[in-house]
Parts: sequence; C-alpha cells; structure tokens
Amino acid sequence: MDICANHNKKHKLICFDCNVLICSACSPKHSNINSNIPSFHDIQSVMKSTFDSLKSSVKEYEQLQQTEDEISNRFKEIHGFLVIEEHRLKKQIIDNKEQLEKQIESKTNQMKSLNSINHHFANIFDTKVVAPNKSNPSSSSISPDTVDRYKTATIIQSISQCSNYNDFIQNNSNTLFYLNDHTNKTNIGDHQLLNLLIEHNNIFKLNNVKHNQPQQYQLSVNDKQLKEIRNQIQSAFKLTALARPKSIKQSYILSADNDNKLSIINITDRNYIHFEKQNIDSNVKFSLTYGSVVVADNHIYIFGKGSNFDHPVLKYSITNEKLVEFEIKGYNLFSDVSVCYDGRDYIYLIDGNIIMVLIYRININNFHWELLGTEEYPGFHHFSFHFKDSIYSFVPYQKKILRFDINTKKICMLPIDLPEYKERAACTDGKGNIFIRSSLRFDRINVETYEIKKLDNTFGIVNHNLIYHQPNQDCSFIYSLEGKDKNFIYSIENNKWESILKDDQSDRAYCAQTYFQK
Repeated sequence: MDICANHNKKHKLICFDCNVLICSACSPKHSNINSNIPSFHDIQSVMKSTFDSLKSSVKEYEQLQQTEDEISNRFKEIHGFLVIEEHRLKKQIIDNKEQLEKQIESKTNQMKSLNSINHHFANIFDTKVVAPNKSNPSSSSISPDTVDRYKTATIIQSISQCSNYNDFIQNNSNTLFYLNDHTNKTNIGDHQLLNLLIEHNNIFKLNNVKHNQPQQYQLSVNDKQLKEIRNQIQSAFKLTALARPKSIKQSYILSADNDNKLSIINITDRNYIHFEKQNIDSNVKFSLTYGSVVVADNHIYIFGKGSNFDHPVLKYSITNEKLVEFEIKGYNLFSDVSVCYDGRDYIYLIDGNIIMVLIYRININNFHWELLGTEEYPGFHHFSFHFKDSIYSFVPYQKKILRFDINTKKICMLPIDLPEYKERAACTDGKGNIFIRSSLRFDRINVETYEIKKLDNTFGIVNHNLIYHQPNQDCSFIYSLEGKDKNFIYSIENNKWESILKDDQSDRAYCAQTYFQK
C-alpha cells in the first residue's frame, strides 16, 4: 500500500534499520532513513560485490576439494603398496592351492570312474552279494543339481564334511556321482568290465599315481611392529586447520554535521560510496570539532573545544555504534585542541591557541593524562599527527610545521616556509607526508625531506578537514566532505578530484570527520 495507515500520507522514505516504507510524518521515529532509490550503478555495484563473495566461496570449496583429493591419493599409494605386499606373501600359497585343486579334481574324477565301475560290479553280483552303495540315502541329504555343486570349492567343502567315501558319494549322487536309470538297469559282461578297468587305468594309472606334496606355510606376525606401523601411519597424516585469511574489513567515515547529527559513510568500494547510516541524532554540537577527533583502539573520541562544546569528551563505540559522554578525571576544556594517536597507548593533545603551546597525552588504558611540554609558539594548531616517535602539527598562523620529540620532549619548527593558507584542510598518509588544501592551492609536504609538491586544485574548498584512505597498494584517495554538493574525492595516483555524494543535504563544514574500519 502506497499510503501510510497512520498519517494518510504517501510513502516517500525508507527506514533501512526497520526495512519499511514510511511517510514524512513517521520519519522522526526512525533514524536511518533515505528517500533515494538505488541507481542502476548502485545495483550493479551490489551485484559485483555479491559475485565477488561467490567467487570467494567457490575458491574455498575448490581448496577443500583439492585437500580431499590429496588425502585420497596418499592413501591410494599406501593401499597400492599393501596390495602388492599382500599378493607377494600370498603368491606361494596360491600356487600350492592351485596345485592341490588340480590334484583334488583329478582324484574326484577317479572317484567318479571308480564309482561307475563299482556300480557295474554291484549289478553283476547282485544275486550273490549286496553292493556296498546299494542303499539309498534319504532325500534330505542329497545335494540338488546346481552349477555350484561342480565347482572345486564346493567339492572341497563336501569332502571336508564327509567322514568316508560312501557319505561323499551319497551327498553328491545327484551331481558328481549321478547314475541314470539306463545305467542302473544295464548289465555288462566280464569282458566289458575288464575293458572299463583298462580304460580307467590308462586314464588315471591307478597303480602308479604320483602327486607332488605341496609345501605348507605358517604366517608369523610381529604384532608389536604392526602396531608401531599403524601408529606411524596415523602420525604421518595430520589434517591441520589453515589459518583463515582475515576477513576484509569495511572502510567508513564517521561524519558529523552542523545539525548535531552523525552519519556513517561506507567508502570500501570506490565505485559505490554510500551512506550506511544517516541522520543519527546526538544532541551534541559538533561545530569546530574537525581537529579534535581521533580513532584509538575500537573507539572514536571527540574532545571539547571551549564554549563551543557542551561536554569535555565524547566517545563513539565502533563495535556497538553508540555515542556517549565520557569523563576523564582532571581533564578540563581546552581553547582549540588538536589531537592524534600513536597507534599504541596514547592520545596526544596540542592546545596552542593561547600564548603557550601545551602538549598533553592521555593513556587509553587507564585514562590518566599528563602534561608533556610547553613552548612559546602561539597560534592555532590546525592538524596534528604521529610519525616516528614525534608529534607533528600544522600551524597556519606561523606558516610552519611544529615537531615535538616524544623521547626528548623538545619542540622545534621544521625549516619549511609554507605558503599562506587562508582556508585550509589537512591530512596525512602515515608515511611522513602531510596534504594541505585551501581554496587557492593543494600541496603535499614531506616532513623528512621538506619537499613541497603542488597537486591538482580543480575544486576550491573552504572545508577544514581532509581524510586519507588507502584501500590497497595500488591506489590512495583523499576525501573532502562539506555536504550540500561539496563532497569530493581525490585520486593521488591520477592527481584528480571528483564530485561524490551529490544528494547529501547536510552541512558538514568544520565538523568532526574521521576514517575507521570494522
């Protein structure tokens, strides 16, 4: 439904936190709202990032498949070796078994021939004597006539189960020793019987049968050694979980505005810079806080600036995205403070908008603070940063860069004559370069070599804050965010400025802004 049920107004906004359409009257109850419909380029960017995620998942799957195949191939090698060893040990056994099978087959055929002759003898002497195999076995003990009954393995099993030759013949009377009715009723003469004996002797050489005695073997197994081999095989294969690559952190800018609101801008993808959260109400004045904001550990600190700030310190949690008032015992409001972080334990504060330069530091572990040094270098300290155990500070009034040695506590001015910057904004790349921008010029200054290099100044600005971002080794960017059609990005590699976030309606000039990751 296009109309709000509560206010009877048309839905024109989206609350991204609640994921619902709202009207203008509903907007005060929601924080993360936007009236912009994603553009074709935005959708294409999301599709690209989604496909990149798919590629990453497929790459992990293929890596798991490769490891699985490697395990299979390794065990195939061992299995192949064991099969060869098994066949090597069994070869002599198999050869002797084959020899015995031939003997068993030959002797079984002898038994069949002898049984036939014996049957004729019984018929001849039927009226005189009783043939020994004349009695009929019970039907339950007679084996059925199947192909398996003629196999050597079946014959061997049958012989093993019989106690004498009569049992053997009777158990196989339907198969090996089958005599049809015609044979049973046919009587032959003595001459024919003698011929049968001669034929039998010719085939089997009854009186001169010789079979090689097969060699018997006994398997000896060293169980202790076999157990050691098993243990060695188990210890030879280990599946170790690989250290997962660190998940790619998202890059953001926390940006305050003159309406006392905070916004979170996602700058991870250069081609898809967008507001992730917007118009977060804070009820705090952020005007003239551009130099007093710093990221330390998992928090963003905004230090007070005299009468323009209601609270000494604000602390924003990057983890839970909450902004709270924060008190540091014994800490008082400064006139115009510039802050920076050493990346370890300390936040450094420089207040120079008085006769004396005061340099403090605060331990972020226990929030004890101390005065480190004073010097007669009056003037507002616009921007400060930490580099190689020193604190550097840009002082526009002096047209100088101040250096404070943390170890010796000495303060000096670098031998660099800076041009006058009527309006100025500054940032550092963390490598000894400070970038200073005004409505008239844009320079890169190295604090070690004192080299000054002019850069592109296509868009004149009146902002007091620049933000440096290096997403990878191949590219670096600088952001200038004033809001209201004055948001720009500068490519250091291309030496070129471009306009971004053109729909931003906030006034961000002179307000706290800083880069962070999560």
